[in-house]
Amino acid sequence: MPAPETLQTQTPGEPIKPNTEQINQQPEPEYTAKHNGGGRWRIWAATTDDWFSDFVAAGEGAKELAQVEADRLIAGGEPYFKPADPAPEAATTTDVQATTIKPNTEQINRRAQAVLTDEGWLVPDLPARKE
Repeated sequence: MPAPETLQTQTPGEPIKPNTEQINQQPEPEYTAKHNGGGRWRIWAATTDDWFSDFVAAGEGAKELAQVEADRLIAGGEPYFKPADPAPEAATTTDVQATTIKPNTEQINRRAQAVLTDEGWLVPDLPARKE
């Protein structure tokens, strides 16, 4: 069996010479799916060496979904950007009647807590335990 035509001979001590013919055959794709940690997959742009778009896939099948999105971008599709959160509606106070609830002394005593002041801890006197 004859040796292939692309066989490179190497002598000991000589650095390995890469086969430029094989390297140039497959250029790096512009967009790839990369793992972002925590089970999330995002789109990586090779041209900017940074994350591209707001696309995030997580869970089962996330890798395949991210690769489909990367292939769509390579084919010329528009990048995905998360829509802006809608502005929260202002609450109207006319619908609600505000009332003041005054706690009784038992509730006040139960809620007494220690407080740290500049002089030290201020601890309220707790009522004696009835046996």
